[in-house]
Amino acid sequence: MDQSVTFYLVLALSALAAGIAKSGVPGMAMLGAAFVPLVMPAKLSTGYVLPFLLFADIIAIVYWRRVAVIRYILSLLPAMCVGVIAGFLLMIRIPDAVYGKVLGSILLILLMLDALCRYLKIRITGNSRYFAQGAGFIAGIMSMLANAAGPVIMLYLLAMNMSKEQFVGTCAWIYFAIGIFKIPFSIALTLLTLDSFSINLMLLPCVILGSALGVYLLRKISDPLFEKIMWVMVLIGGIKLFF
Repeated sequence: MDQSVTFYLVLALSALAAGIAKSGVPGMAMLGAAFVPLVMPAKLSTGYVLPFLLFADIIAIVYWRRVAVIRYILSLLPAMCVGVIAGFLLMIRIPDAVYGKVLGSILLILLMLDALCRYLKIRITGNSRYFAQGAGFIAGIMSMLANAAGPVIMLYLLAMNMSKEQFVGTCAWIYFAIGIFKIPFSIALTLLTLDSFSINLMLLPCVILGSALGVYLLRKISDPLFEKIMWVMVLIGGIKLFF
């Protein structure tokens, strides 16, 4: 790869977006990650983005540790771990262009199903074990393939009618746990290396700055506006993965 000024600028923007996403505006990390494949192969980009997300998760966990809802974390994680393993096996076998379209299609189908449930006033609750397992499994696959579990996790947690603080705190724990679980698989695929991690450490201040911005923005956004922003992020993420 040509490690030019553009290369470092794009990675710095990704680090900033990761910080904003994990501490205040979930979904921003997905948008930040979309820039990184512009300066490196798409699969390799997942290894560069993962440490940014983990750094930001640690900051978010420390800040929002008192508001996370444990039962939703526990309902998602087992299926997510299985999904990560499935994503690892798929990543070995299918090209970027194919799995991007597959994941985008799954996400857009989920959006349509959710819209139908809302139209028909079908209520999905936190007691829906199958919904949690299905969302967790798909999120695990998407997390391994493209660091793109965000849309599915947001879709699940939005159905739980949580406060925005609970939403962010719960997301932080889920993403951190699954990110740690992904590390051995990313190393096995040579997506995460000492060289890439050294660049992550160099850009850590961008993650810290983004985290501070995320907390500030969250306090300025009302709950209804927050939910609307999340739905737009989900839609953008699905379209981005599809194309």
